[in-house]
Amino acid sequence: MRLIGIVALLGTLALGACSSSGTDDYKRLLENPPKTYETVSEAVKSEPSFFVEADDWKTFGVRITDPALSQGGSLNNFKVGRTTLDADQKYWIHVSSLCYECLGFRKKVMPFNAYLFDPDYEQIETIKGDIQGMGGGGGIIFVPTKAGDYYVLVAADNSRIAEKFAGQIDLTTSGVKGLEAMDGGGLMGYPVYPSPEGSMMLNVRTLVEE
Repeated sequence: MRLIGIVALLGTLALGACSSSGTDDYKRLLENPPKTYETVSEAVKSEPSFFVEADDWKTFGVRITDPALSQGGSLNNFKVGRTTLDADQKYWIHVSSLCYECLGFRKKVMPFNAYLFDPDYEQIETIKGDIQGMGGGGGIIFVPTKAGDYYVLVAADNSRIAEKFAGQIDLTTSGVKGLEAMDGGGLMGYPVYPSPEGSMMLNVRTLVEE
């Protein structure tokens, strides 16, 4: 029964193993490119944004049909988030990239760069996504000098589309009887592929001085 359980588990993990890779998805993007901007400033001024309240978060998707930036030889789809902040208040703004199409061994995650703009559309900061295995993110702490709407443009970083990240699963937590006795703790490694598409989260938090 133990062997049957292990085989069943591995079969479940293998589902989706024949799905397209991030490189294949990027080829489809290049074959049918969406509306494209040459600069981040032009893009953030021109495209609609979704709103995130301070001390809240919002999930959103980036797809190859979304508008894109032409950056350093790569075409990078993006979405724009917006939040209203007070002057002289400290905030933490964080962008996360979550596992996308996670069934099976061919898991995907979107490397990204995010760009923070003030109410006058002046760029304040670049947030680079630090991808570790099935996900990752990056954030900044800053104090606005003026109140108003601030914008976070989150763009895929397809200059990394040919890379591969390492993920792993602990089989001892799978519920299959007997796996807790496996050598090496029952860890199984698998590749995580950079993708031009992703499941993302934007988090805005007010920081209170103690």
